[in-house]
Amino acid sequence: MRKSTGYVMMGIGFTLGIVLGLLIQLPVITLPTSGREHRALELDLVGSEPDIRKRVLTNGLNNGDINNVLRNGEGLNGITQNYPLRGLKHSLHSVVYPTNNGSKSHLQEKSVPIPDITRDYQQQSANQPIVSPPASELDIPKQDQRGASWVKAVSDMVDGIMWSSALEKSCLPAGQSDKEQNQWREKSSRSKVVKMSEGCGRMQNRLLMLSDGTRACARYRLNTDQIQGEIYSFYLGRLLRINNLLPTVLSVVNSHSDHWRTVHTEMANAQWSDNKVVVLTRWSEGLNPAYIPVHLRGDDRALLPTSGSLGDMGACELLQWSDLIVFDYLIANLDRVVNNIHNKQWNSQMMESPAHNLERDTDGNLVFMDNESGLFHGYRLLDKYSSYHKSLLNSLCVFRNSTANIIERLHLSGNVGEELHQLFVREEPSHTSVPTIPKKNMEILQQRVSDVYEQIQHCRARFM
Repeated sequence: MRKSTGYVMMGIGFTLGIVLGLLIQLPVITLPTSGREHRALELDLVGSEPDIRKRVLTNGLNNGDINNVLRNGEGLNGITQNYPLRGLKHSLHSVVYPTNNGSKSHLQEKSVPIPDITRDYQQQSANQPIVSPPASELDIPKQDQRGASWVKAVSDMVDGIMWSSALEKSCLPAGQSDKEQNQWREKSSRSKVVKMSEGCGRMQNRLLMLSDGTRACARYRLNTDQIQGEIYSFYLGRLLRINNLLPTVLSVVNSHSDHWRTVHTEMANAQWSDNKVVVLTRWSEGLNPAYIPVHLRGDDRALLPTSGSLGDMGACELLQWSDLIVFDYLIANLDRVVNNIHNKQWNSQMMESPAHNLERDTDGNLVFMDNESGLFHGYRLLDKYSSYHKSLLNSLCVFRNSTANIIERLHLSGNVGEELHQLFVREEPSHTSVPTIPKKNMEILQQRVSDVYEQIQHCRARFM
């Protein structure tokens, strides 16, 4: 009896051994927290951490999963390493940002990673070759299947120190800004204001509803130079053909006019005075914070026409950053990137925070917001902030060709102030309601145009 029992136990042990041996060879592909059924994730992992976190949450992971990865210092790469993806998608409009611990959170686009298994399985199978699915079965663009295609794409992005004409056309549709500005000018003058509520920033600014359902941000200021700074900065953007400023016009407040009468009570509550000039900017839906690109965050910041500098950034957004640096230098805007740089002395994470007064729309385009410190207040404080402005300009060595051409023309003509004034008078119906730009400010603007021109020549000598 004992002998037969021993045979039975040996048989059971042998069977269990076989089963356990087979189980050990199986890949462990499970989600590590909730125990929910596994499914592949189809995510766009290019963009800022908040954007990626939102996309991950809608595809089956929770905040705990993401935080565990980020807490371990793996950055957003940890998501791609620990969770299987069905394909990687790329976007021209996305800039890649580092995580809070300083590590870069981008996918290496020089070769396409295929994270189809988890780290546990990689450790168990360290001595076995990992066989990935063929690229033809993945949702990856054909150019990415060639491996080093991103380096080739970078070389196609620039022509010397200029963004390529093909890239510029694909990112910035010609004439769109003119059409939108003309439509907004007509709409804001013909439509009555039917509702007025708090919103659109600080102090006495208000969110307006027009009779056709459109919304606008009204900027009301006691100091005229802030109104001048906003509107003249807008028209300087028009002169440079920069399309990143929302359509904007002036309007004169009058609670007894047909245009404003419906909201006269709200105007009184906001302490608006009749005959004051306000800036009306078209409301834009779905704006999100924009972040400073990695290569502009440190003291050694540099935006250069080389693959090493551009290889991990989205082309369209980077092109717009080159325009932003030029624009903010010209107007001496101290309330955007300079704000981040200046406050870094008190907050070491300031450059990783959203850029002040900079947003991204639903198409990924940058929106240059709130330029009221430009050309007036910023010029008065040049002694204090000029080093910050200069460091940003000196970091730039790749330009939009049309912007560079306009800068060269304005430098050689020496009359940027006159051209700006003529454009303002020609396009702004209420141009007589604000004073003209003082001669001293025009001279400072002309000098800053020459500074940008000299930087372009310096970059030509360096890279061409």
